[in-house]
Amino acid sequence: MVCPKCGQKMENEFAVCKFCGYEKTETDVLRWSELPAMPVFNKSNSDDSNEDAEQGNVFFSKRMKKNLLRIFMVFMEICILAGVISGIYAWKLKTAPMAVPDAQNIVYSSEDIVMMLVKRRSEWLLEKPENGYNACCFLDTDFDGSPELISISYDIETFVTNIMVFRVRNCTLDRIPIDYDETEGFFDINSSLSLCYAPDTKEMLYFSTDYCKDENKNTSALGCFYIHENQIFKEYYLSETLSNGIYGYEYYDEEQSIHDISRQDFIKRQGELSNRLTNLKLQYEWVSNTDLESISSQKLAALLLRSYDSFKYDSSGLALQ
Repeated sequence: MVCPKCGQKMENEFAVCKFCGYEKTETDVLRWSELPAMPVFNKSNSDDSNEDAEQGNVFFSKRMKKNLLRIFMVFMEICILAGVISGIYAWKLKTAPMAVPDAQNIVYSSEDIVMMLVKRRSEWLLEKPENGYNACCFLDTDFDGSPELISISYDIETFVTNIMVFRVRNCTLDRIPIDYDETEGFFDINSSLSLCYAPDTKEMLYFSTDYCKDENKNTSALGCFYIHENQIFKEYYLSETLSNGIYGYEYYDEEQSIHDISRQDFIKRQGELSNRLTNLKLQYEWVSNTDLESISSQKLAALLLRSYDSFKYDSSGLALQ
């Protein structure tokens, strides 16, 4: 406590000032209730505080404007970028070629193929000889799992067989060339056709007999046909000729040159050929014994469908490498 008379500090435990002798009374004790009100510092009411508030508001307003402007600019950049991307995408869609299904990937049923063949009958059906017939069947000549259409015409007088082969796997007609002399004809595959496997050469071969009739002799030749480089070839192995009541025997080498042999050698070569081959028990059905040029579309479709579904062979134990 400070002495009100001399201004010296008085100890609290002493009531008399030791410097001037002033004696402290109760009236000199300050009470909290008698103290003057404490000043309240309110920024909103003071001049300085008002100025600071105004400066703060200005600063806050500028910062908000900057942030808003920055947000707006970012938003505009995003919109422009999105517009450019969508424009490029629309341009690509407009200029891109129309997607066309790959015909190789379309799976056609046997009914689809048959109806196509009925509509295009004139393209694959050979003209019927005056003394003969035309016929057709389905064989898988290239062993791709889809049978080809075999169309023939057979002349009963000359024993000459003409043939055309078509791929129909994509529901289209694709003719396969055949390497043979048309004057000699092809194999009589209508009556004597078998499918064999040659283990030594790993080949699947269709075997048949080719008949030929001249003025003075009849010839029957055993051979096979197969597909190589998208072309059908035929090869002969043995032949038997009857001329003026006398039999003659021949064999064909790799160049298809003909050599005379004895009957004993002929029989021996027959046995060797039979032992070298495995019969795969071919099953197929010819569409014949009717005029294919004039029958109704409904009947032709039924015959073709039955023939298409009939093709099969016994592949058990077959070891292709």
